[in-house]
Amino acid sequence: MQPSQSVTYMPSPHEQFGLNDLQTSFFLTPSIASKWIWGVGPIFEFPTATGKQLGTGRWSAGPTGALIYSEGPWFNGVLAYQLMSFAGDRRRGSVNVTYIEPDVSYNLESGWYAQIDPPISYDWTADMKDAWVLPVGADIGRAFSVGPQALSLQLGSYDFLKHPEGGPEWMIRAQITFLFPSRRY
Repeated sequence: MQPSQSVTYMPSPHEQFGLNDLQTSFFLTPSIASKWIWGVGPIFEFPTATGKQLGTGRWSAGPTGALIYSEGPWFNGVLAYQLMSFAGDRRRGSVNVTYIEPDVSYNLESGWYAQIDPPISYDWTADMKDAWVLPVGADIGRAFSVGPQALSLQLGSYDFLKHPEGGPEWMIRAQITFLFPSRRY
């Protein structure tokens, strides 16, 4: 299970700060892991956004999948899903979005890492000229522990090569992730 709840600040002209819609994914994976790990399952999105610009107002679901390669300091993968709305505020319009997130990360023994992790999406309900969101940029971060809790703190900047008209042209991403590593015996 992979729940994801984001907090977003959107500057003017429609300044908003608050929670985005809640997403949760469930992955079925092989019991024996190697350098390559894959998983498939469902993804669900719930309308929990605290502002109209921060969420869809719709209940959505669809398939998701991931393929990961990990060896030495390298962690590479791709996450993909398709979300389609099935309930919620019909005045907000339908959700039909394909999301692809490639990830190339290099990890240092000190806990620091650098990665390229662009969140690419295609909105099937938008006009062709406004359907793509295609960012380019990079992140840096560090994994560490505070007491028994493992955390990752990350900061990145991305420029949008393609984006909907009137949408943001760039983004700064700050992320705190609570880590719950499993022990292999």
